[in-house]
Amino acid sequence: MTGSSDGNPRERAVSLQAAVRRQTRPGEYRYTFVHDELEIDDPSLDTNGRFFVSPRDYGFVIRGFEEGRTAWARDFSNGTMLVVNAEARSHVLSPKMAARVLFIAPDGALLQDTGGAGRPAQPVPELATIRLTLTATVDLNGLSQEAARAELIRLVDRAVLAAQASQGDGVRVLEHAFDSASVVSSDTPGSSDTNFSQLLDM
Repeated sequence: MTGSSDGNPRERAVSLQAAVRRQTRPGEYRYTFVHDELEIDDPSLDTNGRFFVSPRDYGFVIRGFEEGRTAWARDFSNGTMLVVNAEARSHVLSPKMAARVLFIAPDGALLQDTGGAGRPAQPVPELATIRLTLTATVDLNGLSQEAARAELIRLVDRAVLAAQASQGDGVRVLEHAFDSASVVSSDTPGSSDTNFSQLLDM
């Protein structure tokens, strides 16, 4: 599936993103690209790797090849990624079957074929919902309490998003949300404040 049937040689734009070769496990590599700050290695799945989506959502287009074959295709500065069905004959994918992802170098060399190893269908993940309560004392540093609350939420959100993008062996965060966030007033008065309740008690 390396020959395009449209008859026009493809010139790669200088501004094309480069696909990155990542090691997914010892001795196994996948080409990935960045979408919404997350690395994608299977354009037939959503950013969480759970649900079937169209590769069109990642900028792929349908391209024709020899013998009437079709594929979802996207050009990168260092090659072309193709997404096809298990038989590598059509761009028509099924959510019940794992898609086949190929990466072809500009000289036509096949650098990746996920169907070559007989990749099984995406396993059903074992899910758990974990609720955490975070209490943090912060130095306002000139900000209002509400601005500090919003900044703390952004910091936690970035940390969780970084965990979503990681390829480690630990748990993988699929989605998250903040139930509530409020500012708890400090019970410690400032140096210039007077606690009138203590004076009344005296």
